[in-house]
Amino acid sequence: MRSHIGSSLIEILVSLLILSLMLLGFDAMQLAALQKAKAAYYFSVATQQLEVMSERLRALGEGNTEDLLQAWNQQNQTVLPQGRGTLSGGYPDFTLAIFWGAVTESQCTKNTIGQSGCLFRKI
Repeated sequence: MRSHIGSSLIEILVSLLILSLMLLGFDAMQLAALQKAKAAYYFSVATQQLEVMSERLRALGEGNTEDLLQAWNQQNQTVLPQGRGTLSGGYPDFTLAIFWGAVTESQCTKNTIGQSGCLFRKI
């Protein structure tokens, strides 16, 4: 009988260790899901911003795009972290690009989605 005195305490401690590791795993999954959801949100907002600017450019026609671009960039800064957009080309072949996060224009050569990213669209 004396050899079994501390075995139940060890079993409880092992069970608590396993339970705590499982809970830490759930926390890690929840954090990863939150990061993916934030990246998807930024992508959705950037896509919408590109669509809005495309429609504005189509409505403007051959007019002055500088004021339009400035207003769009102010809106980008409001809705995206470090949001900024560029416009290249001329009527009717414009190329729009939108960047957010820590991505610079020189780093972004293709569409990138995440906490930092960029999207391009030719209209």
